[in-house]
Amino acid sequence: MLWDIRTRMKPALQVIDLIPNVHRTPALAALRRAVLEGRPATMRLSDEDRELAFHDAHVQLTSPIGAHILKMLHDGGHLKLKKPPARSLPALEAYIATETAFRADVAAILEADAAKRTRLAEILADPACARPEELTVYLVDKVFAARLGHAATGTLVIAGIPCHRDHSSAPAADAGRWRDEDRLCCWWTDSEGQRQGDLPE
Repeated sequence: MLWDIRTRMKPALQVIDLIPNVHRTPALAALRRAVLEGRPATMRLSDEDRELAFHDAHVQLTSPIGAHILKMLHDGGHLKLKKPPARSLPALEAYIATETAFRADVAAILEADAAKRTRLAEILADPACARPEELTVYLVDKVFAARLGHAATGTLVIAGIPCHRDHSSAPAADAGRWRDEDRLCCWWTDSEGQRQGDLPE
């Protein structure tokens, strides 16, 4: 899942805490099962919703889609509660209500990511089509890898500017820890004569 999408999700336990008197850990396990395993069997999610509802990482995240699933689990009696279930869950419902905006954000993020990938493919196919303002260390490195190989060094003209990939001079203390390809640096000189990219050690 793209980082920008994850930043628009909330920690799952924080969302679970919007349910009064809930046992947090079993609720988290129930949400995870519902999204990733489709249990209880009444849960039917598309692949897209499954991916967007829950992010299983060190800090587990959930979106308004996951919050909706959590409410379904609550209403269906699938969550362990310390007291009888509340008749309404206004705080949880408020987060669920942001689902449309969340989906719109996700669509915009995916569209922008697709555009970046398309543009990168264009530049890899023809480095001359790049614009000087598009130059980044990442782009120069990608062009070198595509044109000359993963560990190649030398000079390539990208966006009409000579761009270089060299072996960087790692501090002596680090020399034994790094492989040559880990110490490659990419740089170029801009129209004002300033070195850009990886700065010398």
